[in-house]
Amino acid sequence: MTQLTLKHREFGVRSMVLATVFIATLAVAVLVDLAGLLQYAGLVGGLPARILEIGGIISAAAIFPLVAMGMSISADMNHRK
Repeated sequence: MTQLTLKHREFGVRSMVLATVFIATLAVAVLVDLAGLLQYAGLVGGLPARILEIGGIISAAAIFPLVAMGMSISADMNHRK
């Protein structure tokens, strides 16, 4: 049963790893951005003063695993044809 499932997997291991990296990066970016907004609103204290800038950098860096994931999925789909 397990072998049957593995044979029908649509994307390769590389695509799955890149998707995991993208999701992890996005989750970290959302958490840091949320913490920065809470500090900006005055609801949370004790975070670095540059937390909004750090969140923006992480959010912008999330584009790289997204693009790599898209290219890998495209290669998987074209290879299958």
